[in-house]
Amino acid sequence: MKCSSVVVVALALLIGSAPGVSAQKRVSLNIAGGLSIPQGALGDRVYSGWHGLATVNLSSPMQPMGVRFDVAYNRFGFDDSYASTVGAGHLSTSSATLNFTYRLPMYDSPLSPYLLAGLGAYRTECSAATGCDAATRYGWNFGLGTKLYVLGFRSFLEARYHLTKFHGTPVHYFPLTFGISL
Repeated sequence: MKCSSVVVVALALLIGSAPGVSAQKRVSLNIAGGLSIPQGALGDRVYSGWHGLATVNLSSPMQPMGVRFDVAYNRFGFDDSYASTVGAGHLSTSSATLNFTYRLPMYDSPLSPYLLAGLGAYRTECSAATGCDAATRYGWNFGLGTKLYVLGFRSFLEARYHLTKFHGTPVHYFPLTFGISL
């Protein structure tokens, strides 16, 4: 048996069959985490970091639109060149956002792709000794994801782009997330 055949069979066993529309929940709680990739000026000062995410998702099995409330924490370590001027440390962004989702139509698939976009409050702070007072600003995000049914668990994968400001400087980052629906 070729290696590619083994991979296809393994993925089919992992994903299994997706539950039907009748098994979808109207309200779901999700926990997630993953890699956060800084962009723009932020990427010049920090390394890629990590994030944690908790969500409450409200949707209807019969309608493609939904609403989701997210609370997230992102943390980035200072890169060596920036740390040499301000000291070793990190920058973190906590956010609470209200997002609207749109489920894309898919038939006979274990995937359920969706688009999401929203607005919220972002609190950015860092551990540098000077010029790093915490600030809360409004920001926005957008992205895409897909719901999965893996090993009997409801889960999701998503990628989003976030933008806010910290002392007049744009803070852009791109979290890649894997989560489990409860």
